[in-house]
Amino acid sequence: MNQYNKALLLITILALATFCAATTSCKKSKSSTSSGAPTLYDTLGGSTPVIDPEDTAKMIEKGYLAIRTIVDTTMFVFASDPLIDTFFSVLQHDDSLGSSSEYVTLSTSMTKFIAAAAGSTDSTYTGPTMYAAHNPNSNPNITRPVTDSAFNEFVYDLGVSAINYGFSAQVVTQFGSMLYKYEGQIVQQ
Repeated sequence: MNQYNKALLLITILALATFCAATTSCKKSKSSTSSGAPTLYDTLGGSTPVIDPEDTAKMIEKGYLAIRTIVDTTMFVFASDPLIDTFFSVLQHDDSLGSSSEYVTLSTSMTKFIAAAAGSTDSTYTGPTMYAAHNPNSNPNITRPVTDSAFNEFVYDLGVSAINYGFSAQVVTQFGSMLYKYEGQIVQQ
């Protein structure tokens, strides 16, 4: 994708996320949750059980599977994206890609965090706060503070993966809006 198209898509995602955040229809509130309005997690597939493609003997929630697939697809994009690859150097040096690899650890952590933030009631993120996870003083894998442009690129890469997964622009906008709620904790420069 050329830089012009990439910039245009990022601007569109940011504009839609800003619009969505400014309107009450996209905000998650106690009244909308208690009224039965679907969460983003519900929109992504919710708690409907499906066979886990990684282990066909197990079931997995459809919403969790969608998030995990987007995260896993995007992990390779992160590691090769020159705007943010230094934040994912742990992936570039990980040749094990086994069950104990840094890749699996990061993928699981990121998937659990996004699932919980999207409204999963069964997924619990127990890792460090977003501030601590992205602070070079508390996380040795983060070699420098995250910038606004790096965070925007991160959201952009996830958005592209979500679009490629087949989600509508509206769902991708909700996804981006949810991620931008954490920007102040992640961007530390």
